[in-house]
Amino acid sequence: MKKVKPSQLKSILTEVAINGRLPVMVWGAPGIGKSQIVRETAAGLGMGILDLRLNYYEETDFLGIPVRTERGMEFVKYSRFPRSGRGIWFLDEITHARTSTQGLVFQLINDGMIEDYAVPEGWRHFVGSSNLPSHRSISNTMPSGLSSRFTGGHYELIPDVDDWAEWAIASAVDERIISFVAYMEHNDQRPWLFRQENDYPLTPRTWATGVNYAVRNLKGEARDIAIMGMIGEENGLEFLHYLKLAADMPDPVKIIGGDYEWLSGEHDPSLWYLLAGSIARVASQDSGRITGCLRALLHMKGEYAALGFSLMRKVVEKEALASNEFLASNIGKFREIMGVSGAES
Repeated sequence: MKKVKPSQLKSILTEVAINGRLPVMVWGAPGIGKSQIVRETAAGLGMGILDLRLNYYEETDFLGIPVRTERGMEFVKYSRFPRSGRGIWFLDEITHARTSTQGLVFQLINDGMIEDYAVPEGWRHFVGSSNLPSHRSISNTMPSGLSSRFTGGHYELIPDVDDWAEWAIASAVDERIISFVAYMEHNDQRPWLFRQENDYPLTPRTWATGVNYAVRNLKGEARDIAIMGMIGEENGLEFLHYLKLAADMPDPVKIIGGDYEWLSGEHDPSLWYLLAGSIARVASQDSGRITGCLRALLHMKGEYAALGFSLMRKVVEKEALASNEFLASNIGKFREIMGVSGAES
């Protein structure tokens, strides 16, 4: 099975499931963003999405409920089934579903219809999703007949910290979380974005929801206890130590405004990650500060300046960077920072 990172999966969904109209099956552990990626892909293309968690559905949800009418016995279909427009059928938790329900999904994908219900042409885009047995979740074997109907391929989604950081900045996840996870992922032997542990699995979902809420909304002991309850005591203590370090860092906006004194000192490497992420976030939110962000990067050490510029290129609108006069006049310096030649940039 082909392993893909989130940015690659988005491309597969767009080019294969949507443009190619070929059913695609996505496998992956809980909490790594499978559903989110499908929803974001649909939204980005201006399409609707019918999200069906198949473990909650029975045959009657697809076939309809028999009702006696003047015309005789008729089956009343599930009201959410699309009748017009354009969208994606997202068949989630597909291997958790009853065998009989999986058989109806087979018919839906294969024929584009179930009994007297026909899927509209604009909705003939199917994406399945589920967990593998190795993910320690509920997972039954997919029947070979159904598996073969996913002619667009089977893909296992693997979390990627660079893809996640780009998404997290755009999604307003606290930059202290982003920088901590990115730093630890690149500098610790253990993975920090996603780690399957018996009691406290680390997942992109946990960082972006629970931990993000605790950091933004809780204080003191309540915050510390909540964070350790979400990611485990050992992991939590490591992250809380980082938050104490980050508390002594000056406001990134001051640095972007031209106060470079902090940049001349020696600091914990993880704080440079925080500053790089903060600069990228400010640039993505306020195009008027892009030049200040670029100036600040040129006062940073090479590897951290490269990190900040790389993030800026991912989260700032391309037109805003392309039209920036300061970048144009200093493009040679930024090429040197990124370690590329003019032909590669």
